[in-house]
Amino acid sequence: MSKIAFPVKDLARRKFQTSLTIIGLTICTAATVFLTIFGENLGFEVAFVTGGKLSIGFSNIFSRFVSVVGFLNLLAGASITSFLVFIMMSKRMQDIGVMKATGCVTGTAFTYFLTELSIVAFISCIAGTALGILTNFACVHVLNTLGFSISQKPLNINAIFFVFLASILCSHIFGVWPVIKAIRAKPAEALSALYELGMASQLGKPVLSKLGFTLKMAYRGLVRRKSATIQAIVCLAAVLTLTTLSVAGGVIAKQTTQSYVERAICKDVALVCHPDISAQYVNFLSRFFETKETQHLNYSDSKYSISQHLISRLSSIVGLEVDARFVSEATAYEVQVIVIDPEADPPYIEVGDHRSSETLVLGVEPENIVNEWLIFGRALNKTDTYSALIGDSLALEIFSDVEKQEIKVFDQNFRIAGVCLDPLNNGNVVYVPLKTLSPKEEPQYNLLLLKIEPSLHSKVIADIENNISGTQLELVELNGVLEKHLGFLNLVWSSVMLLPLLSLVTATLCLLSYMMLSIAGQQREFGVMRALGTNPKGILNIILTQALIIVLVSGTIGVLIGLTITFAFLIPEPVITLNNIIMVATWLLSAFVILSLSSLYPAMKIIKKPVASVMTQP
Repeated sequence: MSKIAFPVKDLARRKFQTSLTIIGLTICTAATVFLTIFGENLGFEVAFVTGGKLSIGFSNIFSRFVSVVGFLNLLAGASITSFLVFIMMSKRMQDIGVMKATGCVTGTAFTYFLTELSIVAFISCIAGTALGILTNFACVHVLNTLGFSISQKPLNINAIFFVFLASILCSHIFGVWPVIKAIRAKPAEALSALYELGMASQLGKPVLSKLGFTLKMAYRGLVRRKSATIQAIVCLAAVLTLTTLSVAGGVIAKQTTQSYVERAICKDVALVCHPDISAQYVNFLSRFFETKETQHLNYSDSKYSISQHLISRLSSIVGLEVDARFVSEATAYEVQVIVIDPEADPPYIEVGDHRSSETLVLGVEPENIVNEWLIFGRALNKTDTYSALIGDSLALEIFSDVEKQEIKVFDQNFRIAGVCLDPLNNGNVVYVPLKTLSPKEEPQYNLLLLKIEPSLHSKVIADIENNISGTQLELVELNGVLEKHLGFLNLVWSSVMLLPLLSLVTATLCLLSYMMLSIAGQQREFGVMRALGTNPKGILNIILTQALIIVLVSGTIGVLIGLTITFAFLIPEPVITLNNIIMVATWLLSAFVILSLSSLYPAMKIIKKPVASVMTQP
């Protein structure tokens, strides 16, 4: 007979507890695998590398989120495994006592239970990996069905194997400690029906009488199993930290990234330009969420020019702001600089290299810019001549230190004033003063961005169309393009928001396992109480109070840690609205209620048993 045949049968004999352990670890592994490969399909990875969609700045926000959540998933999975193995071992103490009493050495007993742990870990991690891959395929299919061009990249076997191996190792490292603790018990202790793994040797300080009978009984039951209670709190705190991070991070990050895009593109903005330019500009905008080819244009061609007279007429329209620009494509070069460092030998440092990139260059009049990007550094101002504002992807692709370096376009060096988070051309863009780019007496324009007052929308649109009638120019409103950007971000974050549901399932499994252990140890007490006339509702209240104490303590820890990580590390300049606060609070409150109510299952089982049956069980 195979050496693992008996451990397999032993696990199958305890179907419920084995199933809880497998499901908990499977969910954690699946979530980590899903985030890793789903992120690659969208254009961001844990390694902070862009893959064609999303600018690098946006990719880094998602990548940071994926990295932190993936790491917490591994820790949560390890914590869950350790706790559930602890619960399993607490039920196996008499088995250990029999094994030791019959001459089984400690090493043999350890190997037996380690084999069981390995079986559970491998089944869970294999199932979790498969589930994560299938969930990724399903989400990509949904995004494509909704009109977003998301190519299904070949599976990154190395990344998947890394997550699988990390889950296996963490499960074994954390799961082996309860096994070691259990097999160290003396045979006489392990064989005793009164001995339980994790039972406190003393009750601790007396409970205040003012707490009331229900709270005193609940507190007494928790303190008697001090070790198990602490492990339950730690495990639930880890899972609820992950839940809080997924909920608060997901909700706030969605609103924040949508706000970044909305500020960059702007609501109620229209283009006025030649149809070739407008089609090209919309394609550059769409590169944020789908790959589109653009045609080669001679942007200086006179047929694309917009007269100063037309700009003046449009500027006189009430409820309209005019942002006149000259757009072109060029090669941007990184300018290497030398920085003096007195402490260095020699006392200077070369910063940068000679990298370059094809980019979109826009000559703008800084005082008329309608965009309100998130900018690291400063925006261009009216006095700037040889300063540039560059996109986040360009900054991270070809520069070593944008604060100290310069950029060269059209044979002219520009000092980098700031870096903007911009979906235009996927963040590969440069804004320079138009007076420097086109130093003629009358600057050349080929694109107008028009900011329209929403309350005067219909009238302003009619006035614009009247002014451009008879020309080769066309009017294109960008609200539709903006909605596609916002919709794409909404779908991406909605996919990520599957994690709180998965985390809630694992937290419920952990609390359910703990409550079953706690109730099993108190059933004789509950039997005596019922025999003395205690209403079953009173027993139910004690059990619910125990669950509520565990949830409140672990929930407070988890929520505080999760919110701290979210605001301090994950999201720059987070957008927090009343709706966000209400949504996060509703999610977390629902999670706490569901967790507390999960204790009803073992509670109902114990109060439905006849008193005689409860009293006769050890």
